[in-house]
Amino acid sequence: MSEQGSLLPMVAGMVALCGVVVVGIIDSTDLALARTGLQSTADLAALVGAESFDPLRAQFDGTSLIVRLTNRQVGRAVRAFVAESSDGIRLVSASTPDGATARVTVRSTWSPPLGHQFFPGRLRLEATASARANIGGGTDEG
Repeated sequence: MSEQGSLLPMVAGMVALCGVVVVGIIDSTDLALARTGLQSTADLAALVGAESFDPLRAQFDGTSLIVRLTNRQVGRAVRAFVAESSDGIRLVSASTPDGATARVTVRSTWSPPLGHQFFPGRLRLEATASARANIGGGTDEG
């Protein structure tokens, strides 16, 4: 039995396997970057919501200003912010659970740039962030 030419199938298999690994690395890196970008947008949207208070209604308690947020103010400010970021990001919710914290949830859809055969066609990504309104005074405890 001749062993001539038996190396070619093994090399072809290794090249194919390396190609699949490279596609997987590229797609998983793109997914990680999309998730990081979505979280950054959620963080910024929460900051926008936390700064949406009415300055005329702020009260001074002797050491710092106390501000009150409303769901309406937070929602309006965050909707405007998310509408400006045209990266396919949608607002899921924007509210204030305690009148001092803005909580925002955003969502987007990710598709792999290369490996449609190896990864699902679309993944839904969601990120939530909170930011607290704090004007003047000392540190925020809690």
